[in-house]
Amino acid sequence: MPRADLVIRDCLVVAPETTFRGWVAVREGRIAAVGDGDPPPAEEAIDGGGHVLLPGRVEPHIHLGVHYPFDVDVEQTSASAVAGGTTVMMPHNRAKVSYLEVYPRWEHVVAARSYCDVVVHLQIQNRQHIDEIPLYRERFGVLCYKLHLDYRAKAVAELDIEPLDDGDAYLTMQQCARFDGLCALHCEDVEIVRYTLPAVQLSGRQDLQAWTDARPAFCEVADIHTMAYLSEVTGCRAIVLHMAAADGIDAARKWVRRPLILETLVQFLTVFPEEAGPRIGAIGKMNPPLRDRANGERLWAGLRSGAIATVGTDHISCEKNETDNLWRATAGMPGIEVALPLLLSEGVHKGRLTLQDLVRVACLNPARLYHIDDRKGSIAVGKDADLVLVDMYEERVVSPGTTFSKWKTPAHGMAVRGWPKLTIKGGRVVFRNGEIVGPPTGRILRSY
Repeated sequence: MPRADLVIRDCLVVAPETTFRGWVAVREGRIAAVGDGDPPPAEEAIDGGGHVLLPGRVEPHIHLGVHYPFDVDVEQTSASAVAGGTTVMMPHNRAKVSYLEVYPRWEHVVAARSYCDVVVHLQIQNRQHIDEIPLYRERFGVLCYKLHLDYRAKAVAELDIEPLDDGDAYLTMQQCARFDGLCALHCEDVEIVRYTLPAVQLSGRQDLQAWTDARPAFCEVADIHTMAYLSEVTGCRAIVLHMAAADGIDAARKWVRRPLILETLVQFLTVFPEEAGPRIGAIGKMNPPLRDRANGERLWAGLRSGAIATVGTDHISCEKNETDNLWRATAGMPGIEVALPLLLSEGVHKGRLTLQDLVRVACLNPARLYHIDDRKGSIAVGKDADLVLVDMYEERVVSPGTTFSKWKTPAHGMAVRGWPKLTIKGGRVVFRNGEIVGPPTGRILRSY
């Protein structure tokens, strides 16, 4: 082959169908060849030192611009992402005006300030958004449209999001079904939560388990049934976002004509209120809430079996402390930097996932699901050279002092083993030795 621009040699390459000790060659930002013999000549060679080489992680679910200006958040979140081995991030963006007005500015900001490539999902906020879905698909290539069904009842709402109901879900699914789009669902029946939450709050409890008790798991499962039926009625592909309740796996299986796609979060696999509450307190407040360890083990099993397609973080940049008032603290947490290390430490090292499993659920499946797998999600010739070299045995106790982002995350205080040494995006090193390398090179990707 012609001289490569870059070769990463002497590493354990985790490719889609096999894992082998060898090298990866890059030309013009894409993977040009892989092999296990002598690597080709290259302008630059990186010695992998026998470490594991994975595809860049594809983050299917974050939020930007909620507590910080959008421009600032794009830069800080994408930098944290590449520090943790993530090279594509997918924000659920929202606005009350037509997205025809604001989307071009987002494209400009991403090009100027993002270290990751970005796939935008749009949150449905009003009837105009629903009516304009075909235009968003045609002009911007947006495939996925989110419904915050936890905002049916204003009594439990926290953010400036318009109330949505089952009628909005039905109309959105009708629109998405026209082009095989994807309707993304926050499933929680908050018409029940508006009674369960005040009852727990009045008890005066401030422990993290109180938040879990205030939003029972059956509220999530009940909504999964409702949305699964609407998906069958409309013929729309639908994904249950950030599924916390493992009973949701069984609920989804009951609807076979149009199977629901399931996403869970790293937090629900690794952080449990009965154990983590004293360590992270209000940092662990999120919607849906954290569940117990037995529930988490069932979620791991769902990932292994393929019942759960992918895993994200629902990352949101915010300053939180474990001692904050539980009932007043914002819901949500940063976590994009520690996602891959947690999956390696709690998943691969503890035998819950193989390296191949990890690549499937954290890289390839989200790329396929959101129609960017022609370029992303695996180490294969012709794909973008998005790669992360991982030291499987480096161990850190997670804290603001041991992470690039300096956030307090759900892993605060945990001993985590397996960390990125360097991250490559589009054939160029973007993170090495704890530092960002070079300027932002991100862009918004259209789903095919």
